Formats: sequence, structure tokens, C-alpha cells
Amino acid sequence: MLKLANLYVEKIQIKYQKIVIFNNKYKYYNYFPYWDYNINIAKDSWNCIEMVSVDNNDHIIGLLKAEINRGSDKVSSLGIINFLEINYIFSKDLRQFIHDLFIKFNFRKIEFSVIVGNPIEKTYDKYINKYGGNIVGITHKSIKLQDNKYYDIKYYEIFREEYIKNNKFKKEE
Repeated sequence: MLKLANLYVEKIQIKYQKIVIFNNKYKYYNYFPYWDYNINIAKDSWNCIEMVSVDNNDHIIGLLKAEINRGSDKVSSLGIINFLEINYIFSKDLRQFIHDLFIKFNFRKIEFSVIVGNPIEKTYDKYINKYGGNIVGITHKSIKLQDNKYYDIKYYEIFREEYIKNNKFKKEE
């Protein structure tokens, strides 16, 4: 279930600090060779929409973030972090989050990227293919992570009209 991240700031900080910072699996999330020990949660939705995925016991499963470019009416980047290994609830909430960005919030486009080699890259490729998006390109050796190695970045885009044409959700809410 999706809920506003602002209601879970303390829980998010604890989860982030316990799991993300010291786990090599999450090196791809940060996009930097160092860690900020706190994750900033927006106080409003003008520049960023942030939601948490929670289970039936109100435990945080993951964090979903969309940075907004209001001047061009698009989501300029996504931050997606699943605190568990594989979780059906998180996958469902991620699909709902994307749906809400296009249908509820009416953004015309979503742009996002992934560090090549991140295990989620294959899932993003499937989402893009399923919803009529594009792989815009790959920049090579563009980012240095905490392991001091350089990684490629893959860029994606998907337009609202392609999403609507290709999705299996209800078209209107």
C-alpha cells in the first residue's frame, strides 16, 4: 500500500541507515562514491513526490520518489528503493506509483536512469518495453560509486499517451 513518505520520516531514516548504507547491493541507489547518512524527504510535492510502500502491518517495504520539473510538466528522475529482496507488494506499489504519476498527477513524461549492472535494470527494460517507452541511450563510465569503479548510465523515457495506450489499469480514476 502506498502512503506519503512524509508521515514515515523517522522510520525511513532508520531503515535507510541500517540497510542501505552498509550493504553493497544498494551501491547503485546513491549515484555517488560517498553516503549521506540521512535521506532527505520533501516537505511538499512541488519539486518531488515521495511515497512509501508499506505492508499490512505498516512496515516500510520501499521508498518511491519522483523529482518534478514543473516547467516542462514531467518527472525528471525516479528514485526507487526496495528494502526487501523480492516483494509482490512493492512491485504492485511501483506500478501504482507510475500509474498515479501519469493518471492522477497528469504528468506528460517520465525520464529516469539506471546504473548499468544494477539488478533492477532488467526490470526497467521490461517496464519500458511493456508501456511503450524508449531507452534513450547509454553514457559510458559516467559515474563512480563507493567501490571506486566507474559505471555506465542507461537513460529511459516514457510518454503519458504511450503509457495509456499500453497499460492494463483502468484509464480513469
